[in-house]
Amino acid sequence: MSSQSPTPALYAEYTRKIHRYLWLRTGDTELAADLTQECFTRLLAHDGEVPIERPLPYLYTLAGRLLTDHRRRHETWRTGTLPPADLDGLLDDRAGPATLYETHRQVDDIEAALRRLPARSRNVFQLCRVEGHTYREAARELRLSVSAVQKHLTLAMRYILDQTHTDDD
Repeated sequence: MSSQSPTPALYAEYTRKIHRYLWLRTGDTELAADLTQECFTRLLAHDGEVPIERPLPYLYTLAGRLLTDHRRRHETWRTGTLPPADLDGLLDDRAGPATLYETHRQVDDIEAALRRLPARSRNVFQLCRVEGHTYREAARELRLSVSAVQKHLTLAMRYILDQTHTDDD
């Protein structure tokens, strides 16, 4: 076995997946980038203690725990939203053709996944993530309990993540 740390290879292989996972859960690209970096920093600190047989599930778990810790520290339990002006900034017209193609393909994949969601989950996602309603507001509008709104949003987010996941594990 090589004396080099496997962390750089894991970073190269999984950083986009972890960042996308965190971005979908937060809606905040900067927070997702910070938590992704912290995730790999902790992996680097862990390096060599015990071998990690399945790194991607380990990283997803670590990322989820870092996000929970962040929310506890900042007392932000609501799912974040992106203002419409920020959505326009996701597509960078100055990017090269390959980047523009990939970005458009990803947006198309997300839109297709949204269309395939059950109506109730799609409505919850629309209200909470696109329109910025709180869980309580969405629950009142859809005549659901707050916990049902949270459940449907979680299901929608996982479904979208699963449907837009194109890289091999």
